[in-house]
Amino acid sequence: MRRCPWVRALILALAAASVPAVRASASVSAAPPPPHAAVGRGPDHLLAAICYHRFGPETAKDPYRISLKRLAGELRWLRAHGWQGVTLAQVGRALDGDAGALPPKAVLLTVDDGYRAGAAAAPVFRRYGYRAVFFVVPSVLGRGAFLSYADLRRLEREGFQVASHTLTHPDLAKVPRGLDPTGYARWVRRELGEPKRMLEEALGHPVTALAWPYGAYNPAIAAEALRLGYRQLWSVSGGLNDDATLDRSRLRRIILIGHPSLGSFARRLELLPLKPFPGGIHEGALYYRSSLPLRVDLPPGARAVLGGRPVTLDRRHGFWIGAGLKNGFHYLNVAEADHGIERMTPFLFQVAPDAWRPCFEALEAPQEPPRALLPDGGGASGAAPERRP
Repeated sequence: MRRCPWVRALILALAAASVPAVRASASVSAAPPPPHAAVGRGPDHLLAAICYHRFGPETAKDPYRISLKRLAGELRWLRAHGWQGVTLAQVGRALDGDAGALPPKAVLLTVDDGYRAGAAAAPVFRRYGYRAVFFVVPSVLGRGAFLSYADLRRLEREGFQVASHTLTHPDLAKVPRGLDPTGYARWVRRELGEPKRMLEEALGHPVTALAWPYGAYNPAIAAEALRLGYRQLWSVSGGLNDDATLDRSRLRRIILIGHPSLGSFARRLELLPLKPFPGGIHEGALYYRSSLPLRVDLPPGARAVLGGRPVTLDRRHGFWIGAGLKNGFHYLNVAEADHGIERMTPFLFQVAPDAWRPCFEALEAPQEPPRALLPDGGGASGAAPERRP
């Protein structure tokens, strides 16, 4: 998939966010999280999700391609350290409140974009007793370097799973130039709804999991995906998911970029997530330019990193996210030492121009007739995507 320079910068930040940097805990008094249903069964029952892309000989020019030997080492480590592979269905049951759906150390292995070089790892996954979820882009299936529907059906027969990675792999959180709010809402709904319909038609089963291209999302886009029938929304924000606070609208994955060592891989799965705290910053937040600056309050002795730079705290153990922060995606990386146990969680948030507010708010408006979701020449079919509660 082609990546523009600012998206490449975001992806590098996503990868870096999985690497521990500080010991801190944080709260943002100006941005309380929206209410959501938190389900689970106790402290430190963990769900890790790992994001791969393609496999083969490693080169410096392709940080997304890792060798099958490196993959085998990572799977051996997972198995030796008690990480049990799980399916999307098991995650779904946990999200629906089933306390026994996941083992204490659950891992979901995922492969993005639908490259044939991603499926090359299927024998290695099987060898170590794991399966993976392939998040695919229907607009490119069967072309060039990408899997076909026949390939996907074969993978499913072998125990692998297939889910949506949008129709054309765009950054949905960036409003394209020239689109008014109605056009933007139509575009987002097509990018989310059409691949769901296409995959369900081709594979013969519901497709209810979605992975965000580039990990770029915000609450408005996530809410629309849920309205269209998705039940699991996966980012690449880094960190582990705590079974006690699973949230279907902001499920974390650890993206592997740049051929990390086995020690680095292990470190990312050994750091426990922060425990919930009232008034804390939440994953996937959206702040408009006019809402800056924002006050961030940390407990005494805490530390944090914003955008890769350590934060200097004031006398009240806090700091301001300043108005000079650029539009785009940013990380507040926070951690703490909890009775000798190190915990770390990165929080992805978006700063957007106020001019984009009407576009994001248009997603909350009633939909136009389904035919309007598919402009002439768009998609692989003229049928409207199915809308589910």
